[in-house]
Amino acid sequence: MKRIVAVLAIVWAAANVVVAYLFVTNAFVAKTAAKEGLPAQAALLLGGLLIAVFAVIVAREGLALFRGTSRVS
Repeated sequence: MKRIVAVLAIVWAAANVVVAYLFVTNAFVAKTAAKEGLPAQAALLLGGLLIAVFAVIVAREGLALFRGTSRVS
């Protein structure tokens, strides 16, 4: 059961990395700056970075759970 949860966590983290990539790349599109301004760019950039950080944390815990070295019991 732990391996299934670990695989699901890794898949979830990979999907979130894709979303984070889209957020960060769209923060630097000229259309975002012209249409919505600097606060929208900052929100996209910050949101994308936070999503990426949490995705990395989930992926690391998922890998540890898969390997059997997790602190979670």
